[in-house]
Amino acid sequence: MSLPAKKYAQLSWTETLGMLAKLIPIPVALLWSVATTAYASYNRERSVKRVAGDSALRYLTTHLSVPQLQAAFGTTMGTYKKWTKANQLPVTIDELGLDGRLMWIGPKRLERVVLWIHGGAFSLPPPDFAISFWRYVQLELEKQNIEVGIALLNYSLAPEASFPTPLKQAGLALDFLMAAGVKPQNLQLAGDSAGGNLILQVLSQMLHPREGVPEIRLPAPLRGAYIISPWTNLSADSKSHTTNEGLDYLCQATLKDWGVHILPAVPDADRPFIEAVRAPAGWFKGADALVERVLITAGGAELLEDDIVAFAEAFKKHHARAELVVQKDGLHEDMYVDFMVKEKKVGSLTPLTVEWLAAGFQETSSA
Repeated sequence: MSLPAKKYAQLSWTETLGMLAKLIPIPVALLWSVATTAYASYNRERSVKRVAGDSALRYLTTHLSVPQLQAAFGTTMGTYKKWTKANQLPVTIDELGLDGRLMWIGPKRLERVVLWIHGGAFSLPPPDFAISFWRYVQLELEKQNIEVGIALLNYSLAPEASFPTPLKQAGLALDFLMAAGVKPQNLQLAGDSAGGNLILQVLSQMLHPREGVPEIRLPAPLRGAYIISPWTNLSADSKSHTTNEGLDYLCQATLKDWGVHILPAVPDADRPFIEAVRAPAGWFKGADALVERVLITAGGAELLEDDIVAFAEAFKKHHARAELVVQKDGLHEDMYVDFMVKEKKVGSLTPLTVEWLAAGFQETSSA
């Protein structure tokens, strides 16, 4: 198990050579994986290129260490600038302080906003295809005459930052948007994996202010929070980590290794902030006064499934308008992979995302 590098993407020459050596067999590995799994029952709704995409992600996340993945994927800033250039869209960035930023996808709009907090185990940047997904959502909302600004939170990543730095940066993002005139009832949060974790950290901070972290105060409840495949157990020890092994593109050993890069920096007293599924009963009591609507999604074939379901059931006890949707045979953040392979037939979570966000903003219009 590799120890965290001192700097982001820092590799020794042996690690660099090892990374290159691991990338060479990818074509053969993909051919074998597609040939042996493309027609399995759990892939019956997926095209061959989608199966190939899943296999590519599985190979990379299984064979490369966190620093190697960082070197391969680059930074959030680099990914965002390359994506905007490729899509002929403006680079629009607002500085938040503490090295945090908001990066706007498409036009900067403040009447209605989705604040997207990306995943990546608090260690990796958002992939370009995830940005493409949110641009697609934005354009689909425009077809319903709902113009939305989508802001990506650029928060600091491990090993150069640890808890509670991303939480502080998320609080600064909310402060910035409120100061810019965004009304809470016109703001919906969206977060995938570690980003979903960070949304839960924000709610936890509002309910149980942590010393050393500025309080997060809003003048009214947020319109919604969309929590996608949230990473609520960093120890990777629930049953679905075993039963869904080989189905998801993540593997148990990978998730355990990623957790090792994060958990040591979190004091035991702060574990409910970072591992929501292990939070005490009643931890999220009062969440219904902070956010009006909550949607939690999981894949029925992802390793995090059991933890997500357990967390959602506990959360729903404290929020009458929280709902859980488990996508049949879905993988971790399943809809993003459709956009990675440019799939024409998208899975069920993509239209659900558009419909759910639209419903929230339409409630605002009719209020």
